Amino acid sequence: MAADHWSGRTVLVTGVAGFIGSHFAEGLLARGARVIGLYRRDNRKVLAQLPATDRLRTVRLDLLDEAALNEVVAAEPDGVDAVVHCAALTGNAAFRRERPATVLDANMRTVSNVLGCARRHGTADVVLLGSGEVYLSATDRPTREEDDFRTFMKYAPDGYYLSKSYAEILAETYGEEYGMRVFRPRLTSIYGPRDNFEADTDRVVPRMFARAAAGEEIEIWGDGAQTRTYLYVTDLVDATLRMVEKDVHRIVNMGTPEAVSPIALARLVCGALGRPERYVLDREKSGGRPNRTFDLAKMREIADFRPRDLREGLRLTAAWYREHRMPPG
Repeated sequence: MAADHWSGRTVLVTGVAGFIGSHFAEGLLARGARVIGLYRRDNRKVLAQLPATDRLRTVRLDLLDEAALNEVVAAEPDGVDAVVHCAALTGNAAFRRERPATVLDANMRTVSNVLGCARRHGTADVVLLGSGEVYLSATDRPTREEDDFRTFMKYAPDGYYLSKSYAEILAETYGEEYGMRVFRPRLTSIYGPRDNFEADTDRVVPRMFARAAAGEEIEIWGDGAQTRTYLYVTDLVDATLRMVEKDVHRIVNMGTPEAVSPIALARLVCGALGRPERYVLDREKSGGRPNRTFDLAKMREIADFRPRDLREGLRLTAAWYREHRMPPG
């Protein structure tokens, strides 16, 4: 059973006060693991939403401080069995374009520190959360894992894209030189409870939630015909942990086959919140590439469950949103 693999193990989770990191901590705790959660700040009060257990220890730490990271790992008498690296500097699209060096430098140094620390301390398994954004070149078919830097490599002044691409190259070379097991799930758009619903977010699902909850029109860029896929956050956690348990593939696309247009997504969000369907098209702005879908053959091979459909995932997200973000009444 999956729980048997993780029970009694010590797992270091970076970005534990963030959206995805908090769900990895929760999933590992449910499987009997002991979790050391690292965070830089908890400005969205995420830590209070995690289970109260002595198997969770949180440490405030800047991952750019390599010495501090090594001290935390070295202090574990029985060592750290696995690392799940979720922390990253992202920012909205404008920030990524305007400050590409800042984003690239911060993310590359944290990945380097995490990999170097794991190597020095003999950590068996490392998970680096990747992104579908490494597939900058469009294909006329669902994108395969091989359609990455090994096949296509382009420069773009986007610090996040660059950092995800170079982090994968660093992970690849660590595996080749040191024989490390570095697992790289590549994510489609992830959504769910504890996402970043702050006013400055440019993440599609949270932005739609905020607009619909406020009774405002949801703005959709382009003609609304482009399609994307969305994966519920706990399905990502479950599939990634199975990826480590089975150790069949070190790189796996994580997503669903359910591709929807932004118009369909807006309607589903409004329905989940019980709000009227209100959206407007801004044809002056680009909606991006017409579609982006993943080849999910490897994910189906390692994940012995079916990811929930978008309607169900949005219903669960809306339930959390009503409790934590919407004023009563």
